Amino acid sequence: MKGAALVCTLLAGVASAHMQMMKPYPIRSPLNKDAKGKKDYSYTNPLQASGSDYPCKGYANDDFDSQATYAPGQSYDMELDGSATHDGGSCQLALTYDQGKSFKVIESMLGDCPIPKKYNFKIPSDAPSGEALLAWTWFNKVGNREMYMNCAMVTIGGDSNGNETDAQPEHTKNHKPAPHGASEEKKAAHPPMEMADSHKAHQQRDVMSVDKQLSFDSLPELFVANVDQAGKCVTVEGEAVNFPEPGDNVMGKASGKGYKCSGNAPFLGSGDSDSTKKTDKTDKNEKSDNKDEKKTDKSKPSTKEKEANKNATRSTPESMSKIAQAFGTSPAADTRVVATEANTNNEFSKYVGGWSCTSGEILCSPDGYSWAMCSNGAPIYMGAVAAGMVCRFGAMVAAQW
Repeated sequence: MKGAALVCTLLAGVASAHMQMMKPYPIRSPLNKDAKGKKDYSYTNPLQASGSDYPCKGYANDDFDSQATYAPGQSYDMELDGSATHDGGSCQLALTYDQGKSFKVIESMLGDCPIPKKYNFKIPSDAPSGEALLAWTWFNKVGNREMYMNCAMVTIGGDSNGNETDAQPEHTKNHKPAPHGASEEKKAAHPPMEMADSHKAHQQRDVMSVDKQLSFDSLPELFVANVDQAGKCVTVEGEAVNFPEPGDNVMGKASGKGYKCSGNAPFLGSGDSDSTKKTDKTDKNEKSDNKDEKKTDKSKPSTKEKEANKNATRSTPESMSKIAQAFGTSPAADTRVVATEANTNNEFSKYVGGWSCTSGEILCSPDGYSWAMCSNGAPIYMGAVAAGMVCRFGAMVAAQW
């Protein structure tokens, strides 16, 4: 009995030594009495410096067992357990839908995290529905240079009012099948408008879903340091990390930078690594050395260069014909500028690779039966439009029967 009591005491001491997420319960949490499978009784330990257990302590691929259900646009509480806060630091909350391959930041807590044990956060209104991992990360201010990370399995679903969404498509709810034995003449007498409206509603939902996904994907990437990952970042002793890309939801503040990076990474934004700064400095020196040379070089472009520039700013019947051939259609007029000839062996995004576009914009193929969606200034081929619809002037419209 004494031995068992001693073990329990030791385990309790370990559990409170550092910090861990307790609401929602993270994967393999020793605090979750109802959890199935293995439990990690060293859960308060930081990630390995080698990065061997990044992300989520190596548990991101465990069998999914949701610990909470969150609705987009709603606010919830995240709670921590433990006592050794190392004079605070900075934390982030992030979501991943691909088992930790990419994390999108939804909240950043600067300066004194995790001294308070409870934090309120909001699920983005454009967060896709489905199975996800909610990650909590912490970079301690005082002590060894470490990264703490817990991940909880959660379900994202419902609408912005917290109501569960209906899986049945709206356009099928009031649909009644034709009576058995209905004559073909009666069926043919009905115009295809109802079907066209149904396809139009379906297509509009598809477009809204794409817009929603693009909006969520624009959130910043999760900051990573001290675990030998992209960017090769390390935090600075005695300073709270001031995240380079904290997102729109930020609580607290941190003075200084709090980290150093020798490489590039998506979470650093542009020009925030030491290597980037060195490159920028070299570029500036080169520009200064070539300043006089540029001033004296006033030669006019050759005839061939003029012709190339002219062709790069207008579409030609030949290039438009190749685009149409790629979709098995006849060429049609298109006012958009094409910078290069279309290559029929490439996908649609390559055909329109020279087009300029705005994120969320719809790009129509020449015949209107295929389309692309603009993401981060580049077109992404989406495939054929829904039956009964055509793509015209950047919008989905009902086909003329």
